[in-house]
Amino acid sequence: MILLVNPRATRPKNRRFPLSLMALGAVLPERVSWRILDGNLQDSDLLAESLEEIERRRATADPVTLVAMTVMPGPQLVSAVPLARSLKERFSSIPVLWGGYFPTLYPNPCLNAPYVDWIVRGQGERTFLELLDVLGGKRSSESVAGLGWKEAGTPRINPERRWEGPDAFPDPPYDRVHVPAYLHPTHLGRRSAVHQASIGCPYTCNFCGVIAAYGSLERFAAPERTEQVLTRLAREHGADSVHFYDNNFFLKEDHAREVADRLAPLGLRFWCEARIDVMLRFSDATWEAIRRAGFRMIYFGAESGSDDVLRKMSKNLTTAETLALAAKARAFGIVPEFSFMFGDPDDPSGEAERTLAFLERLRLVNPAMKLISYFYTPTPQRRGTYGGIDPLAGTPGTLEEWTTPEWVGWMTHESPRVPWLTQALRTRVESFTASFGGVGPENAEAYGHLRDVP
Repeated sequence: MILLVNPRATRPKNRRFPLSLMALGAVLPERVSWRILDGNLQDSDLLAESLEEIERRRATADPVTLVAMTVMPGPQLVSAVPLARSLKERFSSIPVLWGGYFPTLYPNPCLNAPYVDWIVRGQGERTFLELLDVLGGKRSSESVAGLGWKEAGTPRINPERRWEGPDAFPDPPYDRVHVPAYLHPTHLGRRSAVHQASIGCPYTCNFCGVIAAYGSLERFAAPERTEQVLTRLAREHGADSVHFYDNNFFLKEDHAREVADRLAPLGLRFWCEARIDVMLRFSDATWEAIRRAGFRMIYFGAESGSDDVLRKMSKNLTTAETLALAAKARAFGIVPEFSFMFGDPDDPSGEAERTLAFLERLRLVNPAMKLISYFYTPTPQRRGTYGGIDPLAGTPGTLEEWTTPEWVGWMTHESPRVPWLTQALRTRVESFTASFGGVGPENAEAYGHLRDVP
């Protein structure tokens, strides 16, 4: 028996399908039993539930042989650390595995912890299966791409794995979770679901954790697969709306048009992310198909009101394109949700004032626009970091320090520990955001901006 554990990351009313754990369970052979324990469920006590399952199975032919946790930076890490520590103290012989964004970006603090035995970096499905062979004595840990472990107390991290698109794996096993528990009201509808139809991102933005984890590549599920999964959620479970967790749901126009045409008959309402420059290249006919399919709001990473800063970010975007996109979205009745990142390391105050002034112009072009604001936190990158910052300098070497309030503020972009972000600048941005009607990082979970990536 394998326990797939989702440490608490949000309030129960904001819980969503544990997609990463569902993806892992879906690839397990039939002979392997597994169960998902979700700390985001109402009244969940993960430690008690885990201990009960382990104790109940100790004397059976199918005892718990692995506890696998998905761990994102921020609140989920805060939940995962004491849980993993308590389980290891009680059952030292049961290996504990961590996967997800935090161990992918910060592997060494994870492996320095005595209660984390293994980590998976990047996409987890294949690495997870091969780890089971390692635990069964069928192969060596050195042979498993994407795997990290300890050897004589020293962290060992293998080269990353070449990852695959969604079509290489089974559909999410909705029969293994209580679906109604994950359909909740959002701004889209009364029974909102989440889905991910692609993985990765092909761009090179040098502040983004997705690029750091996966590189500049994106792979999509076939449009008919997306249609089939969402048809099931709508027809069998009554979902009336869907938040897509793709980093770029619309990337190529022919694909976008086919997906829109396939989803239109479902009568659902959708939220997704897309690139400003990409959608500007779409024809009016494709925009109309997207609107007709039910896409009510689309999230765009605008990030700055300065073309110079956008170049420094390797965003490959201009402010003129953002203004043009706002006008195009207004013409088709689709609400654009723009994210803007404050805290340029070289000129934090000047860049902030330019961006705030640009936001006023942007709202004149499209009064229906929504604003998501956050502060820049340097994240480990592959090709250099925005602002020329060393993203690991001064970061904690232990998980316990990562879970302190000051480092949680770093991970959530709410209050990063960076010398250029003064309290005066933070107050200025937060006051403007509040008057503008925007959403900051401390409120983003209520809007559905949570990621749970395999």
